[in-house]
Amino acid sequence: MKKYVAILLFSGFAVAATAQKGGPASATATATDKVVNFFPNPAASTLNFEFKSAMPKGSSLQFFSFLGRKLNSVAVSGSRQVVQLSDDFTTGIYIFQLRDPNGRLVETNKFQVAR
Repeated sequence: MKKYVAILLFSGFAVAATAQKGGPASATATATDKVVNFFPNPAASTLNFEFKSAMPKGSSLQFFSFLGRKLNSVAVSGSRQVVQLSDDFTTGIYIFQLRDPNGRLVETNKFQVAR
């Protein structure tokens, strides 16, 4: 009887997974709506940011360690920004947040540093 219950639970999981199949397709559609493109990834000493449109004065890029410690903040204006990665950025994974002049989160993403 336990096998029967396990099969039902597994079947229920399979049905739930199938029912959510449309979810990633909608997430892919929003991936083209990115505001910022950045390269290279992984980076060694600099990280280049290109914005879909010019960012208003007062916008900022904030950089965090993967554990959430804020490492740096850079003022952004225009459609391109080059960020020098200081010694605080050792080999690892980091997170950046693009914020508008009011401090609202516009976009966030992760990048890797390889030194």
